[in-house]
Amino acid sequence: MDALRKLAQRMPRLAVVALSCAVLPVFARVPDAGPARSVEVARYFENCHAVRVCNGSFLVTQHGKVVYQGALGEADASAQVPLTVEDAFDIGSVSKQFAAAAVLRLAKRGQLALDDPAAKYLPQLPYADITLRQLLTHTSGVPDVFPLYTQLLKRGEVTTAMRGDEAVALLVQHKAPPLFAPGSAFEYSNTGYILLAQIVGRVSGMEYAEYLQREFFKPLGMMHTRVRLPDNDALIQPRAWGFIVRPDGSRKPFDQIPNFYPVGPGGIYSTTHDLQLWADALQQGRAISKANWALATTPATLSDGSKVPYGFGFKLVDSALGRRMVTHGGDWRGFKSDLTLLPEQGIQIVMLTNNAQDDSVEAARDAVEAILAGKPRPMLRMSVHWDLYKQADGLDAAQITRWLDQQWKAVPQRYDFPGQPLEQVAGELLKRKAADKAVAVLAFNARIHPSSLDALDSLADVYRETGNRQAAIEQLQKMIALKPESRRLRQRLAQLQGE
Repeated sequence: MDALRKLAQRMPRLAVVALSCAVLPVFARVPDAGPARSVEVARYFENCHAVRVCNGSFLVTQHGKVVYQGALGEADASAQVPLTVEDAFDIGSVSKQFAAAAVLRLAKRGQLALDDPAAKYLPQLPYADITLRQLLTHTSGVPDVFPLYTQLLKRGEVTTAMRGDEAVALLVQHKAPPLFAPGSAFEYSNTGYILLAQIVGRVSGMEYAEYLQREFFKPLGMMHTRVRLPDNDALIQPRAWGFIVRPDGSRKPFDQIPNFYPVGPGGIYSTTHDLQLWADALQQGRAISKANWALATTPATLSDGSKVPYGFGFKLVDSALGRRMVTHGGDWRGFKSDLTLLPEQGIQIVMLTNNAQDDSVEAARDAVEAILAGKPRPMLRMSVHWDLYKQADGLDAAQITRWLDQQWKAVPQRYDFPGQPLEQVAGELLKRKAADKAVAVLAFNARIHPSSLDALDSLADVYRETGNRQAAIEQLQKMIALKPESRRLRQRLAQLQGE
């Protein structure tokens, strides 16, 4: 069943389970400066861990001074090995800023130009008009190679490891059309950063991983940072291992995909301390020039003159308190990461987790900002999905809807309502052949998260699988209204309407 498979593949967000006491971190450092707010930040992370959300390594600094540094929870699914601040995590898409910095360094040395076509360096590439600048800002329209690779793998047509050169070869072989005219729209693209890493290798004359090591990691003292490759994977020690927690509380490993190395868009392992060194170097002009830092943190401009909230490897958005924020998250398998800079306030927040929690790092980031500003922070609540899972067998679909509505409307609310744990429960219900109950859960999820493409997508899939084609079409139409530039969504809608 396609809907069940997609729910299983989508990273489950772990929200909260209430515990009666706070759990002390394995390692925590709270400085003398600003003691009241430092202690409050420490207490927040301890309480966040006590409700089984913050399982990872965390570092907060302000004006160069450590506000909080700690490691909380376990290093793997066994729950037997405690995390430490020395453990390296897969940082996911936070890796993209390293690719961007490498391109900018080569540009400063005159070895390439940002408005050069990518095909100048990868002549086999079937997209002559795409520029390096457009790859950096996700405005190139290059098609996504990952789904293509997955389809071929399932059909047994490819057996080699997925690395950058294989990705380029797939684009060349299959000549998938661009998603849109280069520069005309924004669509986040991992493939674009695979191409950038390949170009860095071609221009520099060395492997991309070696270039980062020589130009950034070693000079900046980032001694626990490296690009994961087949020949060094076992050497990444000490490290965190990804895992997930099922609705029944059991754990299972959720680490790397065998023979899959997304070099460029991801693939870097690092620690909170090393990423603090990196953030310092970026802002001080030591990683890239100050002029290039300003360029990297300027919103991209589309061909129609409109702006997009993305620079070169950085999201450029306002914080929860309306401040200028330079940030990027990472979301890969069991790993969720976030590196956030609030330049005007001198704040740096680094968070690395390994328990498949999709939204908790953003919530923690917002809470830390509020604490340091002396503002109220959101309450930590138990996720509704834990109790929903316990009760689902004894309720029919209508009763599930009523129970969820009652909890949603309760004042004060007892639960938090994160989307992907609800999708996780729906997936378990589908496994039990309780499709009507799964629809009830997903319909509620889409109703309370009307701007979530994931929520709408999951509901559309289940409607389609259960024969409610018109309802599936309606969900896809809602998705297109949220993302009208998406060619993929329009293709899916046309296919569904033609069935």
